[in-house]
Amino acid sequence: MTNLSDPAFLEAFKRAHRTATAFGGAILAVLAVYLIVEEVVRAVFRPFAGFASLNEEAGLRYALYAAAVAAVVLLRLVHGALLRPRKSQEPAAALRNLVRASVVVLALAEAPAAIGLALFLLGGYNRDFYILLFVSLVLAFMYFPRRRAWEATLQNSRASCPY
Repeated sequence: MTNLSDPAFLEAFKRAHRTATAFGGAILAVLAVYLIVEEVVRAVFRPFAGFASLNEEAGLRYALYAAAVAAVVLLRLVHGALLRPRKSQEPAAALRNLVRASVVVLALAEAPAAIGLALFLLGGYNRDFYILLFVSLVLAFMYFPRRRAWEATLQNSRASCPY
């Protein structure tokens, strides 16, 4: 249990949360850049059919979708593992753990959109890009660091609190 009423700890908590929130904002900005890149490429190379011919390579398309699904599954596993409570964990270590969990999980949340952008650039599949971008957006919003969830995680010393 950590004491959020301790001014020094509260300041460290706010700093750690700002860091994680800034990283989350950066991930959302990267997703917006992916969308801009996709739209610019589509407009400049209209009609865009991809830089490589993937029409006969359906296996690669399915493999990339499998990689996106694997990233989502890995995200869930890593999130649970990183937030698993540890015995006699110092408050500063608990904060570092929350920041680390946020950074890793948000980076994994970006993976489906990156894979979708690769699918678009290789084969011109803009629908696949939009689907995988949407998956990344949902994951980023699901796991965005929320102050109330962080407080609950620190107070209860349990990893089941989603953010």
